[in-house]
Amino acid sequence: MRPPLALLALAALGAAAGGAEREAAEEARAGRFSTPERHRCRWELRSAAGASELRLSCRAAGGGAARSCAYRGEPRRCPAFGARSRHYWRQVLSRLRRRRNPCAPGAPLSARPCGPGRAPPEALLRLLPDPGPATPAPGPEPSEDPAQTYCAERWHSLCSFFVGFWEG
Repeated sequence: MRPPLALLALAALGAAAGGAEREAAEEARAGRFSTPERHRCRWELRSAAGASELRLSCRAAGGGAARSCAYRGEPRRCPAFGARSRHYWRQVLSRLRRRRNPCAPGAPLSARPCGPGRAPPEALLRLLPDPGPATPAPGPEPSEDPAQTYCAERWHSLCSFFVGFWEG
């Protein structure tokens, strides 16, 4: 009976440590989307010390030059952000998807519960001034583990097993 009890204790310790890892993973996220004008965009979210920065790199459908921009704000100042941060970021990205050009100047970004009048002005994500010529967004490296690229962290071991099985 002792070995299963020891395994259970180790699993509980791993789950407790995984909470901190999960929290850190939520602080740096990335993805892709397309706009109505068929701009293909990559986004990356970085958070540090209360401020969040959403970086975008968009390329026109015809393969023109990439245009990069960044939005910065302090969404943690919004009372609704703490309980539903994932919902907040989904709404912000949804609003960016609907814009014809996400890097063009426009109204600040926010989610519905943290909009103007419901949260301090610092909570809104504002477009930062253009730093200069755009650099293309880095793509995934070919040597990268596909399971790490396409699977959530908590499914990584299972996904690695299936990728290894598939690749032979």
